[in-house]
Amino acid sequence: MLACVSPSRPLFLALTCSLLACSPSPQPDAAADTGVSLQDVPADATDATDATIPMDAMDASAEDSASPQDTGASRYTFPDAIPMVGDPSALDPRVRGPFRTGYRVIMHRYTPRGASAPRMLPVHIWYPTWALTGPAVTYQFIVMDRASFRDAPPAPPAHAMGYPVHVFSHGDRGFGGTTAFLSRYFASHGWVTIAPDHLGNTISDTPSPRPYALYHLRSQDVSAALDAIDALPMTDPLKQLGALRTARTVLSGHSFGTHTVWSSAGATFDVERIRPNCTAANACTPEDMTAFAMNYRDPRFVAGIPMAGSINRSLFGPMGHESVTAMMRTFPMLAMSGTADPVGAESQYDTTAPMPLSWIDIRGGCHQFFAIGACSDIPDADQDRIVGAWALAFARRHVLDDGTMAVRTLLDGSAPVSDRVTLRSR
Repeated sequence: MLACVSPSRPLFLALTCSLLACSPSPQPDAAADTGVSLQDVPADATDATDATIPMDAMDASAEDSASPQDTGASRYTFPDAIPMVGDPSALDPRVRGPFRTGYRVIMHRYTPRGASAPRMLPVHIWYPTWALTGPAVTYQFIVMDRASFRDAPPAPPAHAMGYPVHVFSHGDRGFGGTTAFLSRYFASHGWVTIAPDHLGNTISDTPSPRPYALYHLRSQDVSAALDAIDALPMTDPLKQLGALRTARTVLSGHSFGTHTVWSSAGATFDVERIRPNCTAANACTPEDMTAFAMNYRDPRFVAGIPMAGSINRSLFGPMGHESVTAMMRTFPMLAMSGTADPVGAESQYDTTAPMPLSWIDIRGGCHQFFAIGACSDIPDADQDRIVGAWALAFARRHVLDDGTMAVRTLLDGSAPVSDRVTLRSR
């Protein structure tokens, strides 16, 4: 569903399209440029300390751009009769749900802990809609997502208490939509997915060496993204239809985003190990060292899904591992890895005992199987069938306390979704 389109910056096109082929070894995340420069932010937003700014047309392609007012239903095709969803817990997590996917992006301004200057944060939002067709999404003029419809009218919440929320953290040099297939899968079952662009770490703006501050900024970004959707006004289409359930959410991350998951779950940094690397050459300030001494546990995240990565011992060290095993006995994790991508998943499983961790290893999965796909030994169709099904079932179990048989038997392996999956769990 993702395709390269003719961009205004040919270099980014070449970089993105050349990276669509997956390598069996761990590679930096291949993705399109969705970085948003500060000049794109409305002038009247620059004086606020913390603000959420609608950016409904920010990523539209030139031929498909729309002002925030141009969001009428005439741009979309709807079914003749809206399907009856009934009890969403009766939906089978192993198959795509009845909803299509709407998409929008907002800008959020916040001041990270340990920083004196504010940080701009593009927050991508995918949500359920009944629209069958509509304007496709183009991520910064480079990668087109034909299965998500820009600014589509949201469907009312299928869940009684409002929209459940899934948060995603992209990988190194990635972008919020790098795992759009998973965002669409959640949306098809009535969930909202939000994903910040970790500015300073997208394909358009990651310097070399990579700033060390990103290790603590990423966790602050995902927490700020939750703050951003909480701050949406009651006149916002999503808020008008129902609540966004941000008090209990699931956090997933791809590659470098795996680090974000562990940090936001409560793993503490080993400051003494970090100190030799946190230098001016790595854009690391004394304020950053103060920030590394803080804990970024966000209680709104009640479960985590680290994908194509492992807990980083050089960052968290023995003390960080102790914080994981001591604080997270009740914090469930679902780790995902591929056999064509040796990223240390077995070590992660062994060193984090006794915390509750399930681990699925997918035969033929390469690094990008959990992102833009195009692995050589496994079809992209298995992204939904394996990653989507497992992630959704895990989220339903731990965010919604869903104990239905379809969820339980998938997670315990008694109703396997694919013979490619090897499950270990404790």
